[in-house]
Amino acid sequence: MNKPLLVEIKGVQFRNKGAYLMLLACLDGLKGLPDYQLVLSPGPNLPYPERARLGAWQKLAFRRKGLDLTGVIAKLPAALQRLFKRYGMVTERDIDIVLEASGFAYGDQWPLQFLQNTAKEVKRFHHAGKPFVFMPQAFGPFASEQSKAAMRDIIHHARLIFVRDPVSLAHLQSCVNPLPDSVILTPDFTVGLTPLANHELPEVSKPYVALIPNSKVVSKYNHADAEAMRASYVGAFAAAADKLTVLGYQVVLVNHEGREDAELCAEIAKLSPCGLVQIEDPLAVKAFIGGAELVISSRFHGAVNALSQGVPCIATSWSHKYHAMMSDFGMADYCVQDLTAGSLCLTIDLLLASKTDILPQLADSAAQLKQRNQQMWQHLWPHLTPGN
Repeated sequence: MNKPLLVEIKGVQFRNKGAYLMLLACLDGLKGLPDYQLVLSPGPNLPYPERARLGAWQKLAFRRKGLDLTGVIAKLPAALQRLFKRYGMVTERDIDIVLEASGFAYGDQWPLQFLQNTAKEVKRFHHAGKPFVFMPQAFGPFASEQSKAAMRDIIHHARLIFVRDPVSLAHLQSCVNPLPDSVILTPDFTVGLTPLANHELPEVSKPYVALIPNSKVVSKYNHADAEAMRASYVGAFAAAADKLTVLGYQVVLVNHEGREDAELCAEIAKLSPCGLVQIEDPLAVKAFIGGAELVISSRFHGAVNALSQGVPCIATSWSHKYHAMMSDFGMADYCVQDLTAGSLCLTIDLLLASKTDILPQLADSAAQLKQRNQQMWQHLWPHLTPGN
């Protein structure tokens, strides 16, 4: 009897709906494997009860800033590792395949140590002859020689790197040029997930518009002038809500992440009378978004949830990944880079005036992206078997 493959999915979580959708997309794609078992690392947004419901092994790992003992733990005596397994725990040595699905975690916006630790891990898997695969995600930029060196290690040792957009591809080319054939341009891979309504869906008067804010856009971590940006951002969303209410839509704020986004929703609702929706199941969130007439989203996967179901969407951008994603759906003109109340309300006018033409184009784009998604899995599939 063959031992089941242990597949670790990294970079995912249950609180952020986009990260949860990427976990579900990985699990959906792995359904064809004859025998595999899931591995997840513990974390504040990956609590044990939810990991257990998926039947996941718990990975023994330890990373704190510059200290990474994960590889050392994997060298513990076999007898001790067998004891860990009785309690549902495995080490890096037990894992056969890694699918890295962070979405956007490798670039100068994040600590260099995280990138360097990942580079070391990728090299360990390469030397063990095991696939380490980066699922479709954004990358970069890489300005320092240290970050370029770490990314070069990843590029040369990862089995496959699926890059979500041309800008990210150029950032990787700034580290290695020409890039190897293992680096492949492919779109977001959650587009094909089927929405699933459940008891969490509220009763909302139709027609309704979903507004999806994002606390990262105005976080002190990303911006020095965060407080001024926050006031402007909240004002822009409130102005859009007022405008859409006057046009006869029920306006609903959707929390696509957690506590920080909930606070932002509350601030917007104080300025404009909006409903507020909090749905935990990501496929139910997708179902709710799919029932909207229009979506305004600062969350990447909030926009993908809309567009993949043929719902027109305006994206407000804080990273290159938004314009690239909107371009994939033929909606680049509706990506607002410089967000103000005026720019957002003007874009609403433009979208509503063009909605009849947009709908068939969206349906066609979504179908093409889902087909490219299937091609990505076909490319990945041969690497998901031992010995390849």
